[in-house]
Amino acid sequence: MNQEAKRKAQEELDGDSADWELLSECIAKADGDEDRAHQIYLHRRTAELANDRADCDHREKWPMLTPLLVIYTVGTIGVLALVFVFLAGRLGWW
Repeated sequence: MNQEAKRKAQEELDGDSADWELLSECIAKADGDEDRAHQIYLHRRTAELANDRADCDHREKWPMLTPLLVIYTVGTIGVLALVFVFLAGRLGWW
């Protein structure tokens, strides 16, 4: 994870600027164990802070589009070749 985000989340937890709603959820999830709740809080808060919104726009919108197009194209060409060979054999084109 991003070290800067982890440091900032730790500073929030140590100071008074912690997200109290998130911290109360973490305490409830940790069954009252504050050390475990702090670790859960750090993990979740670091993930929130490290989430770079600007980077989401630069990712590929359809990551599986190229492999699907290749597979469908090869399959279509293969089927057309089989049909051509079948018809050529039946109609005596060779």
